[in-house]
Amino acid sequence: MSDSAERIRAHYGQVGLISRIDAALKQAGIDPQKPRYQDFFAFDQLHSRGIAATKDHADRAGLGPKMHVLDLGCGIGGSSRYLAAERECRVTGVDLTPEFIEVAQELARRCGLDGNIEFRQANALALPFADETFDHVWCHYVTMNIPDKTGLAKEVARVLKRGGRFSCAEVAQGPAGPPDYPLPWARDADANFLAAPEKLRAAVEHAGLNIIEFVDTTAAVLDYARQISARVAQGQSQPVGHAFIMGDDFPVRVRNSSNGFSQGKLLDQFLLAQRM
Repeated sequence: MSDSAERIRAHYGQVGLISRIDAALKQAGIDPQKPRYQDFFAFDQLHSRGIAATKDHADRAGLGPKMHVLDLGCGIGGSSRYLAAERECRVTGVDLTPEFIEVAQELARRCGLDGNIEFRQANALALPFADETFDHVWCHYVTMNIPDKTGLAKEVARVLKRGGRFSCAEVAQGPAGPPDYPLPWARDADANFLAAPEKLRAAVEHAGLNIIEFVDTTAAVLDYARQISARVAQGQSQPVGHAFIMGDDFPVRVRNSSNGFSQGKLLDQFLLAQRM
């Protein structure tokens, strides 16, 4: 395994995740053994704007029943469960972090979605699937952990069926300089692989994918941050968030990320491309 892959696994690897999730569910009055998939929304959507961003992504991507979707960098399976339950897709989720895959499998089993989702530990640069396997490849807040954007795009194109699509909601490098650390996806610059938007575009086009849509969605991230700040100022509680999934310093990392978006150091973007 490459040094960068080892750094990413170390960054995300956590022990005792299931016990912490169980505690959070119990505190919310939910039986951990009999949850609904919606009960996980407060913490299983490991990206900015949470489930709202997942729903927007699925709408833009045009995902629907019976489509076989690869959830690339699935984390603990939040997007996979949403796509299986609400979009009626057949989902295969892959992630580099073994602890995430174990948790994803267990949570899918508990809410009765394990028949529609398969989770596997895998590297996005060497996917263990045959050519032309998937109708759609989904990627949400993942590419900033992958240094080889060209290799990623080639693997995506390889496993897509002809006419299949690739949707990618990601953080990109903004024009105002490097962000402050730590960040949600990297504690220092050695683990941060942000690319300017034009580099991701070039990698996708080089892989033979035709870009249908490529838009800047930073405004939605900033608006969400303002809404959270306003709620806190009014004395309302913050969302449960990802701190117990991602580590105790996660609030600091989120603050640096929010500052990066507001200062133009970070961009939020959505890309949709098709294999011809």
